[in-house]
Amino acid sequence: MTKWRVLALIALATLIPGLTVAVVLADLPEGARQDLLDSLGTEWVVLALGLVLLVAGIGWVAWSTWRSEQRHDARQAADIEVIATVNPAHRLAGRTAVERAVNVLAERHASAEQRLTEQLAGAHAELTRERDALLAVLGGLDIPVGVVDDLGRILLVNPAARGLLATRTRIAAGRSIFGVFDAEDFTPLLARALAGERPSAVVGDTPIRLARITGPDEPAMVLVIGEPGEEPTGPEVGLSVDLSRPSRPAPSREEWLATPLDRIVFTVLDCETTGLHSAAGDRLIALGAVRIDAGDVRADDTFDALVNPQRHIPEASTEFHGISDALVADAPTAPEVVADFVRYAADSVLVGHHLAFDLGFLAPPAAQAGVTLEPLSLDTMLLSAVLDSDPDARHGLDGVCARFGVDVIGRHTALGDALATAEVLVRMIPLLAERGIHTLGDARRASAATDLAARIASVEDR
Repeated sequence: MTKWRVLALIALATLIPGLTVAVVLADLPEGARQDLLDSLGTEWVVLALGLVLLVAGIGWVAWSTWRSEQRHDARQAADIEVIATVNPAHRLAGRTAVERAVNVLAERHASAEQRLTEQLAGAHAELTRERDALLAVLGGLDIPVGVVDDLGRILLVNPAARGLLATRTRIAAGRSIFGVFDAEDFTPLLARALAGERPSAVVGDTPIRLARITGPDEPAMVLVIGEPGEEPTGPEVGLSVDLSRPSRPAPSREEWLATPLDRIVFTVLDCETTGLHSAAGDRLIALGAVRIDAGDVRADDTFDALVNPQRHIPEASTEFHGISDALVADAPTAPEVVADFVRYAADSVLVGHHLAFDLGFLAPPAAQAGVTLEPLSLDTMLLSAVLDSDPDARHGLDGVCARFGVDVIGRHTALGDALATAEVLVRMIPLLAERGIHTLGDARRASAATDLAARIASVEDR
């Protein structure tokens, strides 16, 4: 039903009674007509009120039907978009012939996707074997080796390199090389290597050499190899965590807000707590996180820590997440864990599902430790409301994971929920792009404009 049909029904509700009265009055003899009008007296007010109520009733029914159809169409469109884009196993309710027909098409689409997935799995398995063979070779080397791309992202790093830098900084695939080496020193070397040169430098007492290992028409990859037996030559490269040297400048907030979502480094986190109310004395007992880099969930770069809350964990909470007093008796305190987490999450945007809840438990220990949590963040629960504005839509983590086809392993564990939330976010990014939401700033503005955000804000203000 369109809005024009709604207006037509209201017009008919007004016109038909009016025409009926006019025809009856016109058909009566003049004397009888006058007698009828005299007998009505002031009752015409009641008749007019009845007409108004009739029009209003029909209008309300028509408008409600139109709104219901609009919401149903939006719901169908959102479900079809999910099927076509991120979750071929998703299905419509099947209450109408159209929904059943869409489900038939979805089955055929899923079959085609399955065949393609099997082909890709075969190719991926071959690549994995080649990668594992390369990692086995590199793992057996005593010299530090890494591979980075043209943006300085670490694509591969061997145990010798990890061991060399383990006491200074976190190093893992998916992180930035500028979290290891000082940008002022390393950027010119990387630029020369990308141009085809083989520059050398010195890190501490270890010489390193850079060389591009891909062709000019291929994605850029630069090999960084340590050469302990060589005579140190070339410029000195400082470590970014060496306080005697300038560290890599973090991107400005304005730069981050204008950056496309698929190019941002995210740290997706989740907390387990003694209860639901930080203001009432409930405390953090577990913190898990995983990084997303260039749209990829880096499951090899995670943060997982238990926390001693220095208070009793209620049995009802233990039944929920499985964490008991005995399990956290020897764990570090919240300020220690949160300080370590802030180092882990450096140079990234924080993400959580109902993130305000998690931040409520992280902020007090962060203040005690004297560290600052990144103020720019995203909430996947609000992004779910951006993608599905139906008032009856479920935006809890279980409902969203089911909608996007994300299997939750370790539900109600901090790391398990963080990994699930990260998978949800990478599936949301292409759907957001289809709605014109491309950058971090776009996503934050769209989230803030949802009815769900307004409801959360009203609850927090009480």
